[in-house]
Formats: sequence, structure tokens, C-alpha cells
Amino acid sequence: MRSGNGWVTCEQGHQHWGLFGAAGVLAYAPDPDDQAGSLVLLQHRARWSHQGGTWALPGGAMDSDETPAEAALREADEECMLDPKLVVPRGLYVEAHGGWTYHTILAQAAEPFRVYSDAYESDEVLWLPAGQVDQLDLHPGFAASWPVLREALQPLTVFVDGTGFAGSTGNGTARPGSAAAALRARLADLTRVGIAALPDGFAAPPLERWYPDYVLVLDDTVLDDTVLDTGALAAAVDEAGKASRAARYSWNEPPVVRTAEVRTVAVAGRAQADDVLADLAGSTQGRRLVVSDRPGVRDRAAAAGAGVADLKWLLGLLPPADAPEP
Repeated sequence: MRSGNGWVTCEQGHQHWGLFGAAGVLAYAPDPDDQAGSLVLLQHRARWSHQGGTWALPGGAMDSDETPAEAALREADEECMLDPKLVVPRGLYVEAHGGWTYHTILAQAAEPFRVYSDAYESDEVLWLPAGQVDQLDLHPGFAASWPVLREALQPLTVFVDGTGFAGSTGNGTARPGSAAAALRARLADLTRVGIAALPDGFAAPPLERWYPDYVLVLDDTVLDDTVLDTGALAAAVDEAGKASRAARYSWNEPPVVRTAEVRTVAVAGRAQADDVLADLAGSTQGRRLVVSDRPGVRDRAAAAGAGVADLKWLLGLLPPADAPEP
């Protein structure tokens, strides 16, 4: 028996399944029939279950030693054979009921993949256009959160202007290449713990955490061997992904939770960086945020429809290397 199994009565007088709260996955993927739309993965709850016969997200009770993402992905795999390695968490939405909490992990897939109902907790699972979700008989909890979740289906990408970034090796001597590598490493840490608060004025749904991809733009004159070869890194990640997708994890082990990416773009000086950042701000799908200490870069990004912030905001978010996951 799992440690989280059991009923809890919240401060509002409602009964909820999960002694330590519960978590579910809102998996979404591009809609092949609608370039601007998304497909979402929904579960038709078994008739015998609580609120049976309604449509909701795959999920269930969290165990005492699980993160929300681990619990949500484990439950989704048990109920509809969702392979955790095929999705990337992009956001965390939290519903607090007073003494009990439901966590929704928004997880992006490159394309809709095959899923199967477990025929016990799920009568049916399917991918459905987001615009049709409201036409179903929804679980009351999911129905209440769906307007916020639907707005969050646009993932966030953060573009970082690193051309003026300088750091220290620890002895007071600045080395631009080492500083760039250190910034990239700290951004990689941030993919794990997420962003709890977006810049003031940036319009976005009220998520507890965002897990964006990062694009770090650097002047190629400061790159040295301390900066990763991103081409080789991408190839290694692709090979590792193929290997990991070939083998499923054991239910006796926590699922593998993928993290967002940090990509590096090398440019020939700040003038080219300006053009690259403006182009990315205008052409990338979803929400875009450009981080730069240069007002001209921020002005061009804002004109392209992106949000903007300065490096001080970003550096204030960077976690210690040993920061725990939320």
C-alpha cells in the first residue's frame, strides 16, 4: 500500500483522496490540424471512482517522499501508460483547499503519443483539442482550474543577453569565458527549480512555478573551453533520449522527470546580438521574455511583442547549486 493512500477532510469540509495531497498531469502537444492550437490529454474517470464518469487529468495521491512532478508522472503512467520521458514539465499550478493541496504539472510533448486506458481507474483516455474541453462533463475541480490551465498552455522561453555579463573566478579576477560558463551552469540549475515570480508587468497565468527553456546569447570572442560545445551537447542529449525511451522505469523507482533546456547562441559582437534577440523575440512561439541590461535591446524586444527584464531580476532568481526541487 502506498503511503499517500487515504482520505483527508480539508478546512472547507470537502473530502479529498491523498494524505499528502494529490497531483495530476496536464500533458499537451501541438494540434496537427490547428497551427495555433493544442491537444490535451484527458482521462474519463471510472464510474466507481470519486466523481466517476467525469473527465479530468490523470493523477492521484502523492506519497510522502515524492515531489509533485514525480507523483503526477507516476500516476499518469499507471493510469494511461504515459511515458514520463516524452514530456517536459513547463509549469506548476497549485490549488490550496486549506490543509490539502492539488498540484497540476503542465507537461509539454513534441507530438501526441499513444496512450492506453488501464481499464480500472480510467474508462478512456484521449487527446482532445483544447477548445473542445468545455464541451465535456468535467470533474468539478478540473472545471474550476481549466480557465487558468488553458491560458498556461503557451510555454515560456527566456532569452538572456549575456554579451555584457562579467563574473569572477573567485579571486577577484574576471574571466569572460569562465563567467559565461558559470552563467550557463546557473541557468541549468534554474531549469530544475523553476521561476516562482515573473517580472512585474509580464502578463501570464498565476502559476506557482514556470519551467521555461533558456537561450543564452554570447559574444563568440569571450568563449573558451569552459563553455560547452552546444552541438556536441545536443547530440549527446539526443542519443541519451533515444536510449532512455527504449527502457521504461520500474514503479519501484521514482520516474525520470525531464528538465527544460539551456541553449547557447554565439554572435559576432553586440550589434549582431541585438538583431538575433529581436528576431527571436518576434519569431518564437509562445510567451517570450528577453533579459538584458541594455535599454536598446529591451526596446526592440518589447516592440516585437516580448516581455522584458534586466539581468538584476534574473540574477536574483539563480539558486544555489544544491537548491532542492519545489
